[in-house]
Formats: sequence, C-alpha cells, structure tokens
Amino acid sequence: MQFRLVLLLTTAIFCVGCGAFETEISTEVAVQVGTEVAEQVGTVVVDQVATVMAEKQPAVAIDPSSTPSKPQTEVEGQTIYDCSPKYCKDMTSCEEAVYKLTVCGFGRLDANNDGVPCESICTASAFAAVSIIPPTRAPVAEPAPDSDGELALVTRVIDGDTIDVRLDGKTERIRYLQINTPERSAPCYRESTEMNADLVAGQTVRLVPDKELIDPYNRLLRYVYVGEVLVNRVLVEGGWAEVVLYPPNDMRYDEFVRLEAEAAAAGRGCHPTGIFDDGSTTR
Repeated sequence: MQFRLVLLLTTAIFCVGCGAFETEISTEVAVQVGTEVAEQVGTVVVDQVATVMAEKQPAVAIDPSSTPSKPQTEVEGQTIYDCSPKYCKDMTSCEEAVYKLTVCGFGRLDANNDGVPCESICTASAFAAVSIIPPTRAPVAEPAPDSDGELALVTRVIDGDTIDVRLDGKTERIRYLQINTPERSAPCYRESTEMNADLVAGQTVRLVPDKELIDPYNRLLRYVYVGEVLVNRVLVEGGWAEVVLYPPNDMRYDEFVRLEAEAAAAGRGCHPTGIFDDGSTTR
C-alpha cells in the first residue's frame, strides 16, 4: 500500500510537468472572464501549479526569486521589503506577505480573495497585528495626453509586454510602448509574464498612444493603465522589463531610463539573470 501511494504521487507530479501542460503554462497566460467561483478556483489551481512548476524549473541566477527575501530597509519603523520573491512558500512572515499583497500587488498570495494573504502563516492574530502603510513616492508629473485614451477589457496575457484586449467590439493585440521583456525560452520569461498578468489579467485598462499608433505586426502601440497605475512603468521599476526606444515614440523614455538604472542597481526582478545586459536601447 505504501509503495502504491508513492507511485501515485510520483505519477501525479510527472503529469503536472509533462511537456504539453508545461508548454501551456510557460508560453502564455489565458484569461477567462467567468463567475466569481470559477475565478477563485482558478486562482487556487494556478497558484498550486505555479508552485510545483517553480520547484521543477532548472536553477537560474535569479537570487531574489530563489531565496526568501530580506527586508531592504526600515522607514519610520516599518520594514520595506523587496518585491521578490512572490510565492507564499517563500514568505518569512505575515507582515512580508501583507506587504507583497498590498504594496507589490501580488494578488496570487490571496487565493480566496478575502484580503488575507498566505493564510498558512497569516493566522487571525498575526494578520490583526500587521499594519502596512504603503511607502510614499514623489508625485510624477503626467504628460497631458495621459488623461485621454480608450478603455478596453484584457482578455489574454501573451507575455510580459503584450496583451489581447476587447476594444470596440473586436479583439486587438496591444504592444506596450518603450519596454521589452524576455522572450519565450529566455531567462525570466515566466516571471515577467506572471508579473504582467498580476497587474492586468481580466482588468479594464486605459490605452494611451504616443506618436506612432501601430507597429509592423499590426499591434496597437500603447501605454497601459489600470486605474492611475501605468503598467509599463511598474514593469520597468520592478526590474521585469528593460527600456527600449522605438522612434518616434519617446514620451516616457527619459523617465523609464532612470527607473531602469535604479532597478538594475538594486538587483530587482530579471536583472540578476543578466538578460538585459547587452546594452541595447533599441529593438
């Protein structure tokens, strides 16, 4: 009986890692807009699968993602955590889990959408004792065109810098302006794609153009907002994307270059892998 149980468990783990299933998980994140129950169940399943997949991935040089994070600094008595890693199994405390949920925006930590992350470590008493005040940032002046834009529903996350949306009754592919994330099979592809999905999956987004509207692949070139959060900016600031210049689109270039330098110096996101170290500023 014990041998049979071990065999069954081994078979189950093997199925999770089989080629077809792994390809589906690692190449694209499809968003299905359905009932709350379906979304909640889906969140739990994706979280469990992502955890197993992460454990089966070959080791790569992503120190922040492979070891428990350490507090970066303390501001006015509050610990400020790096926004990596992002799975419950890597959290060192309930406070860190709450910080990652509320400040870093890692929705996967709250599997049942009740506002309490990582309930294996965030017991009722531990959660009640946590008080997180999001760090304040200097206000960023927004160019006038950012007050405009079109609203669209995200239906699919392709990778870290590309999504499908429903716009004016049809599906359009959106390429994020002025950033580039790792391609399929490259280091940090899965992590940057998951970060993008955390930010936009199933969301209504605001699409803001620059000078050139469409690329040679017929994709709409846009800055993507969720509420007042500029997703392109968040991906650069977190180290999940590098800055690229596609002339004549340059409205955010100087700002993004500064944020990329800060992310690289802090070793955030994908930077420890060296994926962005070729020095290119144009793709």
